[in-house]
Amino acid sequence: MSLDASILGFSGLQVGTVLLAMLLGGIAKGIVGIALPLVGLSVMLLTLPPKLAVATMVIPILVTNVQLALSGGSQGLVEAARRFWPLMLTCIFSIFTVSLFAASWPAETILLMLGFVVLFFVAMNVSRWKPQVSARWERPVGVLAGIASGLVGGATSAYGPPLTMYLIAVGVPKHKWSSSVGVTFGVGSLPLLAGYLANGLLTPQVAALSAVACIPAYVGMWMGMRLQNAMHPDTFRKVLLAALFLMALNLVRRGLA
Repeated sequence: MSLDASILGFSGLQVGTVLLAMLLGGIAKGIVGIALPLVGLSVMLLTLPPKLAVATMVIPILVTNVQLALSGGSQGLVEAARRFWPLMLTCIFSIFTVSLFAASWPAETILLMLGFVVLFFVAMNVSRWKPQVSARWERPVGVLAGIASGLVGGATSAYGPPLTMYLIAVGVPKHKWSSSVGVTFGVGSLPLLAGYLANGLLTPQVAALSAVACIPAYVGMWMGMRLQNAMHPDTFRKVLLAALFLMALNLVRRGLA
């Protein structure tokens, strides 16, 4: 098939890039548990317009986060929801509100925002500084984290870094990590879907491509979980961060061009 052939209204090159991006993002998520949107978007933006790339991420983000939330069991879901409801409410409101205006934002602004989000994610992971939030300030800081996630996620769909940093700062234990991430990330994906349906970016053609993109994402997650035995997670993490750093610099360069 020629790369110029049309599939769902998109070129073969664009569809191929989406499938490869979601496969790589799924592998990253399967090994380290995060980074599906960051890896997926960074690769997709090599050939796709920013708004199309962001809209294509919406359904894979939703289904993978819902799966993660359900994997923690009902008790874990309820506990996480009771603890983090201020974070979740502000995240829902801010993601939906910002996403309504995403269609009118210049492509360069989206590229810059995503580039700096990825750079922030890399810096957060290589830095030895780990934020800490006491129980007294957990809910007020959660409100701020929810707003920050919405400002970034509504425009780029990559709302995970502020949420991840907050969950680390409040000291979520390892045995509750999946439930906490699943609930907070899963709740954030619902207003993202609603907002991109409302702003017109998630058209039927884009939604179809986004749904198809779930297949390589799940294949990648399956591969990643099995690669954990062949590659040490820390080794993969270093390679991933190096690749994300280079892609983030490219996004910033394109945004400033």
